[in-house]
Amino acid sequence: MEIRFIIVIGLMLLISPIHAQRLLGGETAIQLSGAIPTNSTDAISENFSFQLGVITNTKKGNYWKFESAYQRKTFDYKNQKLPYEFYNGNIGYFLQTFSNYQKNFLVYTGISGIAGYEVFNNDTSLLQDGATLNNRSGFVYGGKATLSIETYLSNRWVLFAFSEVNYIPKSELAQWQSQFGIGTRIFIN
Repeated sequence: MEIRFIIVIGLMLLISPIHAQRLLGGETAIQLSGAIPTNSTDAISENFSFQLGVITNTKKGNYWKFESAYQRKTFDYKNQKLPYEFYNGNIGYFLQTFSNYQKNFLVYTGISGIAGYEVFNNDTSLLQDGATLNNRSGFVYGGKATLSIETYLSNRWVLFAFSEVNYIPKSELAQWQSQFGIGTRIFIN
């Protein structure tokens, strides 16, 4: 019973109706998000992406994002599924394109540089039926454009939905890759 009471009080303090100043320059947040690639045809359990990032607000309500990500897709080949994995990091700048007066609903557009390593079929080129996979694993780089819709649930907790388009010119999979997802951000100072 006491534990429930402590949890309820903690949630009330976290989601307080107090409207302090938001989007102050120098604020830092930790962000966790998940996404689904838009060209996926299989189950979400086989096609997903996770991102972990650090956000730093600038003086005008914009922010810098430093993020690492893991993406997994599967592709059907005869009666088997071929995995594709993309490990990457990106650094980007996001501009506030819309916000309401209380700064609890915001729209951001951002552009990022992206670099990472893509792996096809667990780095195995020979398939079970004897065919050879021509796609090679390797380092890739490119850019990313993002549209993010964000809402403050409290002064330190943000919930957001986003859509991203990656341009990776040296990718063995596709130069243009897109995904959409949701995430949360918690300010730590």
